[in-house]
Amino acid sequence: MSTDQVSVALAGVLDALTLVQEQLDALTESGQRIEATHREIVHRLDTIDAGQAAVTDLTPILEMILRRSIDDREIMKTQLGTIATAIGFAHAAANGNRAPLPVAVASNPLLERFILTQPADLLSDERALADWRNAASAASTAELIVLLNRQYQPSPTDTPETRVLRYRLAAITRAEIKGRGGAPPRPPSTAVAVDRTPSACMIRSHQLAGLWRVGESAALYSEPELAGAIDLFDDAERRLGSAAGVDLPPELVSLHSDLATRIEAGDRPSIGDSVPVYSNERATAVEPGKDR
Repeated sequence: MSTDQVSVALAGVLDALTLVQEQLDALTESGQRIEATHREIVHRLDTIDAGQAAVTDLTPILEMILRRSIDDREIMKTQLGTIATAIGFAHAAANGNRAPLPVAVASNPLLERFILTQPADLLSDERALADWRNAASAASTAELIVLLNRQYQPSPTDTPETRVLRYRLAAITRAEIKGRGGAPPRPPSTAVAVDRTPSACMIRSHQLAGLWRVGESAALYSEPELAGAIDLFDDAERRLGSAAGVDLPPELVSLHSDLATRIEAGDRPSIGDSVPVYSNERATAVEPGKDR
C-alpha cells in the first residue's frame, strides 16, 4: 500500500473506533436510564402500604417502562448495526478497499464529523465524482474556493443521498485547492441545514433551477442536488446521439426546460444512483453560458 492508502486506511479505522466509543456511550446512557426507572418502581413499591395498595395504580408506569424498554432495545439494535457496518468498512479500508460507506451509515449523525472532513475519493468512476474531478481541475483556484463555500453550505432540500454526495464533492474540491498550495475554507460545524422551512426550500429550489438554466459550468457539476438531473439529461443525449458542438435537438431542449421547471417546483429528478462514467471529455473544458 502507498503512503496515501495507509493514511486513508488509518483514518477509516480511527473513525470507526470513534464511532464505536460514541455508540457504547449511548448504550450506557440507555442502560442507566432503564435502571433508574426500575429503581423508581422499587422505591414506590416499598412505600406503598396495605391501605394505599387498593387505590394505587402502577399499570401506567409499568406500561411506560415496557414501551421505553422496547424502544431502547430497538435503538440498541440500530446502533449496533451501524457499529458493525462501520467496523466492516474500516477493516476493508485497511486492506485497500476504498468503497464508500452506504448512505444509511454515512448519513448517521454520529458520522457527521467524518462526512465533513473525509479524504477525497480520486478513483471512483461514479459519474458525479468523475465529472467534478475533471471540472475542478479546469477551474481557477479562486473559483474553487467560492464553489467549496457553496458545497459546505447545508441545503434545506438535501436528502441523505445528496447530503452524502455534497461532502464527497466538497472533499474533492478541498483536495484540489490544497494540491495547488491554496488554503481552503474550514468545513462547517454541521451537515444539516438549520432552516428547513417551506420558504427556505422554495428559495433553494429557485436557486438550483437558475443554475440549471444557465447551462454547462463548473458550478453545475459542483452541485449534488443537480446530479440526478445531469444523469437524466446525459442519458437522453446518449440515446438521441446528440453530438458535441451541434445544436440540441428539440427533444433535448424540451427536456432541459422541463427539468428546470421540476427543479424549481422542488422536485429533484433522478434516474437512480450515479452511473459509471462514459466520457470525461465533456467536463474537462466546461463553457459557462453554454446551454445543455
